[in-house]
Amino acid sequence: MLQFVEISDANDELFQKWIDLYETAFPPEERVPVAWFLRLIGERRHGLAPNSYIQAVLDESGSFVGLLRYDLCDQPPVAYLWYIAIAPEARGAGLGAACFNEVVRRAGESGLRAVIFEVEIPEYFDDPIRRDNARRRIEFYRRLGAFLLTGIRYMQRIPNQPEVPLHIMVRPIDPINAIEAFEMAGLLLDDVTQVGELALS
Repeated sequence: MLQFVEISDANDELFQKWIDLYETAFPPEERVPVAWFLRLIGERRHGLAPNSYIQAVLDESGSFVGLLRYDLCDQPPVAYLWYIAIAPEARGAGLGAACFNEVVRRAGESGLRAVIFEVEIPEYFDDPIRRDNARRRIEFYRRLGAFLLTGIRYMQRIPNQPEVPLHIMVRPIDPINAIEAFEMAGLLLDDVTQVGELALS
């Protein structure tokens, strides 16, 4: 049984492990500055940002095995999954699926309509390993009930990093159509534009 522990102190040993995994699990162009997490932890300690979560994932023995970062939003009524990662030594045991399902569960309990998140575009990479990993990531989320929102173009912009084109995926909780998904993604993220027929595939 996994434990999802909210990090409330930047000096917590769990936060150090969280950051270590964060900096190795995601490429630099997809990472926000660590200062953003420090600011979030400070805000939460003062009762601000109550619907923004930065969590360490622990196994039954209390060992750190993963990280989560997500928001439960009011408008649009969706969960936005920023980051999910499993420690290398714990991969392959279904923990990633369990973490994703936890976010879906929390979103459903909060009365939200979907979970929205970004994934890499396989065709963007020349490196066959990164291309294959991106394809497998999309299929992983599809097996968990998520769909690619197609007919759109989205550019992720992180300070001091190059722009990166990404796919947007949607995991419905209530039934939604592609137009609704596009409208919600547009409220949640900057630079989402329609370039073709919208579909959830």
